[in-house]
Amino acid sequence: MSAARAVWFESPGIAAIRVEPLRAPSAGEVVVAAVCSGISAGTERLVLTGNVPPEARAIMALPAMRGGFDLPVSYGYALVGRIEEVGPGVGANRVGERVLLLHPHHDRVVTSIEAIRPLPEGPPSERLVLLPSLETAINVVWDAGVALGDRVLVTGLGVIGLLVVHLAARAGAAAIVAVDLDPERRALAIALGATEALSEPEAAAVAACDVSIEASGSPAALAALIEHAGLETSVIVASWYGSALAALPLGGRFHPHRVTLRSSQVGRLDPRRSARWTFARRWALAGELCRDGDLDRLIAPSVPLADAPAVYAELARGVRWSPPQRVFDMIRRAPEPV
Repeated sequence: MSAARAVWFESPGIAAIRVEPLRAPSAGEVVVAAVCSGISAGTERLVLTGNVPPEARAIMALPAMRGGFDLPVSYGYALVGRIEEVGPGVGANRVGERVLLLHPHHDRVVTSIEAIRPLPEGPPSERLVLLPSLETAINVVWDAGVALGDRVLVTGLGVIGLLVVHLAARAGAAAIVAVDLDPERRALAIALGATEALSEPEAAAVAACDVSIEASGSPAALAALIEHAGLETSVIVASWYGSALAALPLGGRFHPHRVTLRSSQVGRLDPRRSARWTFARRWALAGELCRDGDLDRLIAPSVPLADAPAVYAELARGVRWSPPQRVFDMIRRAPEPV
């Protein structure tokens, strides 16, 4: 029996590598050798620190996760690899195929063939880890109703926020104001299509926008968007706050300005598109969007899986990465000690 290395969140803020036995594939299963795996910083920070609220656990649970949200747990959902072995009933021609799995950070995986998602030819594997986040960003832009000529403001320039900036520009927004404390992230936003970048959501900028999108996870940022919203504008919450509470100013402008406050979550399609769009069609769209080489600006140099404990220690401390997408290289090993 062979073995696999797997990342586990052992206790709040602490990650470790476990070596686990890997069984042979059964009928309808394959073995996938991981090439790289992307960290979803916002979601994984909440899981790592034990802050997934009980009412959200059913939605956030994934079929391939191990353990539970009370920790320990092995969690993650952006693993790119190649099929290296097939079980009975799976064609040998599938060996070598590049695939994506909604699976925790393991360097080898046994999975059903139905759990595999198809990948477009061409884009590098490191860029393809963005696909689940691209699906989320597509939903955000749809839920926000971004249209030709709109003025859009985005707070929080992590992976989701930067992708929303990029897609809003492609959707035809005339002005996009990107907001983040980090000057490097603000520069990335300009490179990806923002027309202006600010360190905080200034009142005049918020009031001038047709729609504001909150992707920072900061209750203060969300409160500012509501407090300064213009007449008949929308505030879309793309962040997942976990167990954090947000005190919102629902007096002032909110009521007389008829401000719409709406969540966006990737698990459902915009009802205005549900008659024509399916999850498969949205996935295919994300694959086409992933051909854009500009998206490589979001991706930091990859690190070997053995560095996972140190990477997650940073995440637990609240270190904000720029570029924001961290990727584990599942093939490269850490240097041997001299």
